[in-house]
Amino acid sequence: MMMAGRLLSRFASQPVWLLALCGISFFMFLGGHTLWDVDEPNNAVCAREMLAAGNWWVPVFNGDLRFDKPILIYWLMMPLYAVFGISEFTARLPSAMAMTGLVFVIWYFTNRLVDRTAAAIAGILFASALHMVVISRAAVPDPLLMLCLGFALLAFLTVYMEARQGKPSSSRLLMAAYAALGLGMLAKGPIAAAMPVLVLSAFLTLQRDWANWRLFRPWTGIAIAAVIALPWYIAVGVLTDGEWLQGFLFHHNLDRFTDSLQGHRGFPGLYIVSFVLGWFPWSGLLVCVLASGAWRPAHLREQPMRLFLLCWLGVFLVFFSIARTQLPNYMLPAFPAAAVLMALWLREASEDMQQKAWRWLAWAALAMGLILAAGGAVAIQRMWPGEWFYALALAPVAAGAAWWLKQRNGPSMMPVLAGMVAAVMLLVGWSVPGIDHHKVTRQLAERADAAGFDGKSLATFHYFQPSLLYYHGGRLPQLGNVRAVGRWLVQGKAVVMPEQALAELPREILPHLLIHARVHGLYTRKMLLLLSLQPVEGMAWPKG
Repeated sequence: MMMAGRLLSRFASQPVWLLALCGISFFMFLGGHTLWDVDEPNNAVCAREMLAAGNWWVPVFNGDLRFDKPILIYWLMMPLYAVFGISEFTARLPSAMAMTGLVFVIWYFTNRLVDRTAAAIAGILFASALHMVVISRAAVPDPLLMLCLGFALLAFLTVYMEARQGKPSSSRLLMAAYAALGLGMLAKGPIAAAMPVLVLSAFLTLQRDWANWRLFRPWTGIAIAAVIALPWYIAVGVLTDGEWLQGFLFHHNLDRFTDSLQGHRGFPGLYIVSFVLGWFPWSGLLVCVLASGAWRPAHLREQPMRLFLLCWLGVFLVFFSIARTQLPNYMLPAFPAAAVLMALWLREASEDMQQKAWRWLAWAALAMGLILAAGGAVAIQRMWPGEWFYALALAPVAAGAAWWLKQRNGPSMMPVLAGMVAAVMLLVGWSVPGIDHHKVTRQLAERADAAGFDGKSLATFHYFQPSLLYYHGGRLPQLGNVRAVGRWLVQGKAVVMPEQALAELPREILPHLLIHARVHGLYTRKMLLLLSLQPVEGMAWPKG
């Protein structure tokens, strides 16, 4: 048995170790810091407003329709809110649970396709990769899509590989895969159906095996996915007279592909760079596996499992590189493919190739750990002088890699993994909570509450962050001009605005303003004021 197999056989026989790793990577201190703008509070507030209104069908945010995402994440958040209360922990819990489920999906299918050793390797790599740790702790629907697509695509691969071995096709497995795609459409929309079609098409084309397309029973699959997803899409269309469907399907899907939305233009090679960095501390292993493979189609056709995984990676890379709106998270559903690909390669590689992989892994982990720690320290010091030391949370990864490079004893995977576990514990238990006070919206909300401004008496001017709405509650109107600010303030209500916006207010009003809070906004990089108008008998807001 290969060296990695000997070392990891204990993990391969005891999935409880994977569960413990998931507990550290995905759940430890899950609610230990405030929500990150903008996506987390957008989703958390939407679920809260729907729950308060007894609305289980139409996504809303700040009293208006929310077109960004379908219903699944809100359906998961709302019962958690009802049972455990509204908090950062309950908002993020669906993501952590989905990622844990995906780890065991990867473990199960890799064990079924290869063996338990490869399954353990794939699960460990996936559960401890930096981007997986980050996304599992975010109140966003991406982990739900990852779980749905990961299950479906690995199920399709299993059906194909077992058919080649003469085993009967598993109808239950295919039905579960298509049910997962239906749920994926409720998590993120049509992309959940489109990407598996593209992956399978690319695979069957390169494999020159379109004769076996019936193995996947596509017509049955379409019916199953439609039965799960279409009822909600029809309901939300009827309830909003088609407005929600138009906003979601055209603006948040078609427009994202054809135009750059919200300034997310990206740059050439964005997905390659972000994918490699996202696999920290296993980036060196990933590069070694990709660099050491045989890429000729004729050779790959002899290894259909490897070809399928590469098609999975390649389709996501090409599709989202063509799209005009580009974000690193768009490549997240391809991470399971890379985890299985690395495990498969290690399982089949010679001792010499494994030694090469361990060296690449260790050197990359050492270099990236030092760069991230040093670069993070410089960035934090420039932003918040005196707090540079929080970036040292990543130093244990570099220390583990350096120890192995000095000892050269066995695979470098274990000391690097130990360093990553320590780094995650430091990040989520020390670094992120340590800088949390720089996210000022909870401070503003608490000051507003203390000054007596409830959810009906706070607005913003030239400023808006969803987290302020989350922490203050109620509604948060965005005032469009000075006259609207005046009408709001003379009613005895409060406004949050950048300090520089004071120049737009009438000068005779300035002496009568009460400043309840003055804080520096993390996202706006401006001084923010929470202010109201001191009541003065007979005073009115100047006209004009």
